[in-house]
Amino acid sequence: MNKPDRNTERKEFDKYIHAISVEIQQAQIKLVSAANIQMLLHYWKVGHFILFNQKKLGWGSKFIQQTSEALRKLHPEKKGYSPRNLKYMCQFARLYPTGIVEELIRADEELESPTLEKVLSVTDTLNKIRFGQEAPAQIQSANN
Repeated sequence: MNKPDRNTERKEFDKYIHAISVEIQQAQIKLVSAANIQMLLHYWKVGHFILFNQKKLGWGSKFIQQTSEALRKLHPEKKGYSPRNLKYMCQFARLYPTGIVEELIRADEELESPTLEKVLSVTDTLNKIRFGQEAPAQIQSANN
């Protein structure tokens, strides 16, 4: 009976550990990416909801302050819902219409199992989308 070669065993074990390590790294990247995308979608939805209700109900600028105060009372442990941040969410929703958000969701789904070809394809598709700035941001950057 032949004893297995220790070098062969070690090489196989190293390959095995490497495969698990790659899976761990990919899972971590996917988790961070999914969390970031969910957070961006949440911010977009909140901004869109505020804009919708302001337009539909004719609520003025105090509405954002009241929304912030109400959210802080209901969720004191949550950060990021100051009047300033809510205004940023509104700007984000205004700047990125539904079609762009849908395109970003499709890109995220496509990259659930990333390959070089998929990344290049998705990048090419996203590069064709026209992202813009609101006029005040354009004016401010022109003055700098």
